[in-house]
Amino acid sequence: MRAFLRLPRRARARRGQATLESMMMMGFLLLFVFGLMHLVMFAVTRYMVQYAAFAAVRADVVGNSPQLAAEAVMANLNWYADEGGEMPVTVEWGIKGFTTGYYVRTRVPFGLPIYEYLEPEGLEIVAFAPTNTQSDRPSGGDND
Repeated sequence: MRAFLRLPRRARARRGQATLESMMMMGFLLLFVFGLMHLVMFAVTRYMVQYAAFAAVRADVVGNSPQLAAEAVMANLNWYADEGGEMPVTVEWGIKGFTTGYYVRTRVPFGLPIYEYLEPEGLEIVAFAPTNTQSDRPSGGDND
């Protein structure tokens, strides 16, 4: 009965080849999936940093703290939560071309340590939002 269960030598070799090809394709598939995850992480963080810059400018225009406004926006997105840390957010007033406004900077962790040219904290994402403050603005805003 065992003689009937044995496969010919050629069939056994083909089975090994199919396994090897499947394992090679699984490696490329995993590389694609994790690469896509990093791309989505960068896109979401860039969107949130741009919104944090807008919130910082709006807070400054109405007389509140730009730093607290940007931190409140970025508190919804924390890539460092598993390490017990907070996502670093810096807000700076600056000039871009002929426009003044606020720069918001944060870092996105990059998962693989094999990239030796990247800083250990990850890639920095920077957003700029222009502002125009009025020295003679009414105390109640535009509603007065």
